[in-house]
Amino acid sequence: MKNKKECEIVQDLLMNYADGVLNPESKKLVENHLKECEECQLELKHIQDDMKEKENREQIELNYLKKIRIKTRVKSVLLAIGIIVLIAFVIFLNNFIKINSIMNRAEKSLQSNNFYKETSQMLGNNETSITKEYYKDGKYKSIWMIYSDNGVETKSIEYANSNSDERTYINEADKKAVIEKGDVLEMKNKNIKNVPFVTSRNSLFAKIGTTFVYSINTDTYDYGKEYYILKNRSENNRWEIWIDKETGLPIREINRGGAKSFFMGTNVVKEIRDTIQSYKYEFDIVTDEDVEVPDLSNYTIENTTLNMEDMIKE
Repeated sequence: MKNKKECEIVQDLLMNYADGVLNPESKKLVENHLKECEECQLELKHIQDDMKEKENREQIELNYLKKIRIKTRVKSVLLAIGIIVLIAFVIFLNNFIKINSIMNRAEKSLQSNNFYKETSQMLGNNETSITKEYYKDGKYKSIWMIYSDNGVETKSIEYANSNSDERTYINEADKKAVIEKGDVLEMKNKNIKNVPFVTSRNSLFAKIGTTFVYSINTDTYDYGKEYYILKNRSENNRWEIWIDKETGLPIREINRGGAKSFFMGTNVVKEIRDTIQSYKYEFDIVTDEDVEVPDLSNYTIENTTLNMEDMIKE
């Protein structure tokens, strides 16, 4: 005959039994009773089903919370990446606008049919190289001179025309002239007007590429007014060029550590120095006489040909 009192005691213990927290004596009592009592067996099954259902709900809720946390983290990461990308794009766009403006100004400045350009560079041996370039209506003259304590030595004078495949080189001291012709000279003459930091000012891809390669800042050091400084990121900022804001033309070009000298007959470095080229532009000052090829009747003349095909074969 079923003992109701014992059932009440066992059923009070079933929750702890299902949780596995009963002491050995109580656990043995419950298990002995369950062997003979179907009612308590059924009650235990209900408790176990409820516990399993509760565990499932809790697991579902836990999985949901995990998904929420993962989504939140992903959103945070994506937001951070988005902000970084946006900042990078804004910086890139700002630099692109500046560089595009520089190139447009340079292009506008070099549309002039009358300008003078002077390039100077200290050579590190108490000598300074000066190149004076004159351009007027397609005609071009360049004079290369070396200044030293011994005076001024004219190294070479050359004449060209931007629409020609010919260049004339004159050596005043020896009264010699070399006239070169060929497609190499034709390409060279077309690029008489140039900007050192970019070869194709009209190309969108060139401007985009230049924006990736160069960082851009402003300064006023040693010039008296604000100018742009473009630095080449790929060369660890060893190379930079200063650009006039108004004209878009170069003021100074610096290659830090760009020149090395060695003790004679060794590979031991004697000196490392920066190479610095300074530029000066003036407009509407060049005369016809400045760019006119002189009378060569008293010169020894040599004619040569420079074609790309021949140079490739060599």
